[in-house]
Amino acid sequence: MTQRPTFTREMIIQAAFALTREQGWASVTARSIAQKLGSSTMPVYSSLKSMDEVEREVRKMAEELMHDFQRRSFSGETLIDSAIGYVVFARDEPALFRFLYVERPLTQAPKEGASGAAGSAADVQAVGGVVDLADQAATALGDPSVLQNWAFVHGLASLISSKVIDLPTERISSLLTEAGTAFYLLAEMQRNAGKKGVQHE
Repeated sequence: MTQRPTFTREMIIQAAFALTREQGWASVTARSIAQKLGSSTMPVYSSLKSMDEVEREVRKMAEELMHDFQRRSFSGETLIDSAIGYVVFARDEPALFRFLYVERPLTQAPKEGASGAAGSAADVQAVGGVVDLADQAATALGDPSVLQNWAFVHGLASLISSKVIDLPTERISSLLTEAGTAFYLLAEMQRNAGKKGVQHE
């Protein structure tokens, strides 16, 4: 009698992650996971409570991979490296990027100016340039200069993940460095203009 293969919870999650990475989250069902494993659907249903659990675990794996990209050294500047890693992740792992931000985005962050926004550029620097996915938008809303940078970075990542444009890492790096410098100078000009306005009152 042939013994049935045993599929662990980890194997099932790995199969779901591989499917998401290859084809996007829409391809992930109990049946497709079972097919990936060469199994019936019974081990999938018996090992996991629901597809919500599968989604949570795939999200954790996708986020950790994205953070690995963001921790790489591209320029030697922590914040710039984090931004470059984010865009390079979108380019190299487009299905996972779309899973995180298009197909299954997290709930909307608080409105601009609302209490509970996650902080400023200094806070981002303090955690090595990597902010948990759930906090990214809130962090951006907490600091106008971070919001400008994040909108540009995310926009560039979205264009690249959708194959609208294709850029080498060196070009991504130069674009983000130039944009970061421009946004910093703009913020300085706005701060200086505000100080002059106060002095004239």
